[in-house]
Amino acid sequence: MTNPAQNPANNAITGNFTIQATLPNGKTMNISGYVYDGESIESVNDRVDLFHDILDRQRVRSEIPELEAKRDQTVAALTQMRDVLTNLQERKAKGEKLMSQDKQTLQNLEMSVKHAQENIEKGEKAIAEAKIKAGLTK
Repeated sequence: MTNPAQNPANNAITGNFTIQATLPNGKTMNISGYVYDGESIESVNDRVDLFHDILDRQRVRSEIPELEAKRDQTVAALTQMRDVLTNLQERKAKGEKLMSQDKQTLQNLEMSVKHAQENIEKGEKAIAEAKIKAGLTK
């Protein structure tokens, strides 16, 4: 790394670099830097690594609204599935004869509800991990 007392910006520019990231929301982010005359490879690598960390944090941060929206859609779908399931279970409990399609729906919904609950839990975990990784919570 360069000597901290020596400002590389006082040296001639011998090259440049750009790091680009495409974020999940369709936006792109670019970070550019220069390579200075006499600058060590370690110094350049340190700055490039820092810029990668910045872009990685921004990418994760921009994923959070998408993760939350996906979770919210699953919660809404789960609510609808539970309503239909409750209706079919009540009809069955009253001794009402269910059509074969209703029986199949009842069987499928029981599994779908369980699967949706698991997806919601996974979504909550992914959101929490993304917020920690982005430095939004501890």
